Amino acid sequence: MPSFLLLPLQVALTALDFAIFLVTFGWLKLIPRLFASTPLRSVPVNGDEAHRIRAGYTPDTLVTSPDPDCVTMHDLMEKSFDKYSDRKTLGSRTFLGYHKGNQKVKAFGETKWMTYSEVRDVTSKFGASLRAAGLTSAPPKATLDAKTTSCTLAIFENTCPQWFMAAVGAFSQGISVTTLYATLGMDAVVDAVQEGQIAALLCNKKSLGGIAAKIGEMKSLKTVIYTNDIVAPGDTSPVPSVKGVTFISFDDFVAKGDTKKFPKSPPKAESEAVVMYTSGSTGKPKGVIITHKNALAVWRFGI
Repeated sequence: MPSFLLLPLQVALTALDFAIFLVTFGWLKLIPRLFASTPLRSVPVNGDEAHRIRAGYTPDTLVTSPDPDCVTMHDLMEKSFDKYSDRKTLGSRTFLGYHKGNQKVKAFGETKWMTYSEVRDVTSKFGASLRAAGLTSAPPKATLDAKTTSCTLAIFENTCPQWFMAAVGAFSQGISVTTLYATLGMDAVVDAVQEGQIAALLCNKKSLGGIAAKIGEMKSLKTVIYTNDIVAPGDTSPVPSVKGVTFISFDDFVAKGDTKKFPKSPPKAESEAVVMYTSGSTGKPKGVIITHKNALAVWRFGI
């Protein structure tokens, strides 16, 4: 046999032998996998299958904070601001308007990023402006008692960078946040403002008309801050004018923040962080109070 044919023949025979091995014996290696136990990701709590906990943890070793020095949401943000100052933190795509083809579709441009340092600057000024608008820190311990001071910012808006920065800014002054799904409607906003004696509200510019129409039912409301999230560029829709109530854009509100006059006033672990209104599926929306300590634990395990 010529030598130049020998190597290809050997390669072919080797491949054939390997194929025969897989068909006849290779499947045996699959048997151990079929009977191998899957590591448990959670185990029952005290034998109760209705409540489970991550395997390896006990009630005495649960982590309630990503850092032992952080006991509030404000603490965690300050730690992040210090540690990741120059890194990207909030990204948003530029809204270009609606593309009208066969159907109305939102069009977006490039993503713009803010660094942790830039977010810190915005949130600090936002918190200072809340104080200038008359809001005060929430009591050191959350209760179910009716509020007697304006210590809460209501947020009636879809999730967006301004939503996040408004909440963090409020926390920097110990001010709690009342969250309202943007789909709940104006009746839910009126109820929340009345129940919480709320003086400031963040919303979308497209919601201003509905809020202005109901302003007479919200006697405590003095400041309405609006975002331009998903508002078409060059929008010229009018901003309402109501006696005794200030309507101001998010950017202008931030620009007014005087952090020297109103330095940060951090909340306590047991103070009210969020009043979260439910969807109201079994009646009108109801507020659920979450303290900073509990909110921090929820945030930690939600990652």
